[in-house]
Amino acid sequence: MNKTYIKVALALLSLAGYMQNVIFASEAAANSDVTNSPRQKRIHIENGIYQEPNGQRYLDYDEILLSLKHASQASKLLLKLSETAANDYSAYSTENKNSTIYSKKIGNMDIGRLHVTISPGSKYNDLLEKIWDFDENHKSDSNIIRGIVSRAYWKDLYLFEKQSIDPNYTPPIKKYALGAVFNPSKDTTVIVCPSRTINDDTEINQETDMKEVYFNVKPIETDIDPEDALTKLGANISGFVIKRGDDDQVHVTYINA
Repeated sequence: MNKTYIKVALALLSLAGYMQNVIFASEAAANSDVTNSPRQKRIHIENGIYQEPNGQRYLDYDEILLSLKHASQASKLLLKLSETAANDYSAYSTENKNSTIYSKKIGNMDIGRLHVTISPGSKYNDLLEKIWDFDENHKSDSNIIRGIVSRAYWKDLYLFEKQSIDPNYTPPIKKYALGAVFNPSKDTTVIVCPSRTINDDTEINQETDMKEVYFNVKPIETDIDPEDALTKLGANISGFVIKRGDDDQVHVTYINA
């Protein structure tokens, strides 16, 4: 296994362990606080947020549609990648027999896939709530979805301020990414993690027109082979595809490319 695959495998192994702990070890604490750490501070990008004469606040409709378009494209790519055969991937077993890590290099992209099987099938909704666990104030105690909610388009579509700041820019530029939940069918859920940066070298602040930012985001080609689309995209993308199987099991695929 080369160094790149080792890095991918270690990251996925860490996630596999965390997911197993979430599902099998946290049930006893379901009615207690998950963590004592302070809640994340919510940061707003005020541009695009308007106020009615009665004081009610709302978002620019076109901005919502543009953000939805990009998040939806990411979800479709993740779903297609999860359905791609893993025959030409390198496979690595884990200590837990119910999880396997796959890795592969596609052009200049390194892609890792973590497959986890969870029983029984009734865990499906529990798992969704543990991964995407934002409350009505858009706060989360999850250790999986990283970032601070900067703008809530609705309960399943957020713009996140990423916690890591690229050190290559001086002064540092805060990075933003979309995270979302989609349900292609009643037994399938795609969770788009906020990993793909929408502002590579453009600073976003209260004066920024977010519609212009979204207009300039490179679209994902969802009508071609998913691995070709990933290569053309040339950007980080990650997320979960969670399916409730006919075998009374939940099949989880986490993809990080």
